[in-house]
Amino acid sequence: MPLQIGASPTIALQFAVPVTVVPQLDVPTTILGLGLLGLAVGVLVGSYGLYGSLNALRVLRARETDPMSLADDDRSVSVVGRAASVGETLPAPFTDEDALCLAYEVAEYRTSGKTQSWSAIDTGEAGVPFRVDVDGTGVRVDPGNATYVLGLDESIRVRSSEEPPERIRRFVDAVDAVEGSHPGYDVGPFTVGRGPDRRYRQRVLRPGDTVTVVGDASAFPDAPVGEVKAGIAGGSPFVVSDASPRRTALRLVGRSAFPLVGGVVLAAVAIGFLAPVWRPLIG
Repeated sequence: MPLQIGASPTIALQFAVPVTVVPQLDVPTTILGLGLLGLAVGVLVGSYGLYGSLNALRVLRARETDPMSLADDDRSVSVVGRAASVGETLPAPFTDEDALCLAYEVAEYRTSGKTQSWSAIDTGEAGVPFRVDVDGTGVRVDPGNATYVLGLDESIRVRSSEEPPERIRRFVDAVDAVEGSHPGYDVGPFTVGRGPDRRYRQRVLRPGDTVTVVGDASAFPDAPVGEVKAGIAGGSPFVVSDASPRRTALRLVGRSAFPLVGGVVLAAVAIGFLAPVWRPLIG
């Protein structure tokens, strides 16, 4: 057949376009929500535990120095000496002692189902500036932002049938978050409605105690006679402890072990919950 001038031949081309098939996920919203929530909480808790373990390593790696060798631009240093007051002290929560740094916990012995355990109802910590003395020379420390790693100093259990000591009564009266334990009602030979047992714990750094301070140095131009013109008021980490650097690191590891392991376990359980989501995606 002759080709006509001015006519354009039409050529039909067909292309095979690849189509990605996304698997349909039939996952209940409740399971998906619980899985994502558990994964998020597990990651957060595990990260907190990991941070504590990393701080323990940093404490061990901190460069040990003394006040005379301390410069105001030193970073990650460790000073070990005797804690000394520079004027102000704090009253220990549950004993009549002077403190430079303190931490406390009030817990109640509660029943939940078939289990009984101590449950904290109030915690707190505080500190005032102090000096670390080494061979007659001191370095000023402001512990306002420090992590306190202090050994248990006092643990007082007050049973529900007992009257608390006078020092604890004064503490309960002064702290709004801690109400007095209910004495219960006498019904004949029995007492009902009595509150749970309580435990009062404190950790204290006193003047004269051995102290380890890990942190970053900064200028302290107003240092009095007997102190160097560099102090410690921060750092990453910034730690005040009543133990050696090695023992301080072990305490930090002990604190972080439970959240680290708990976070990993919780995240693993959450990933198992989310198996209907990720298994189809990886084939």
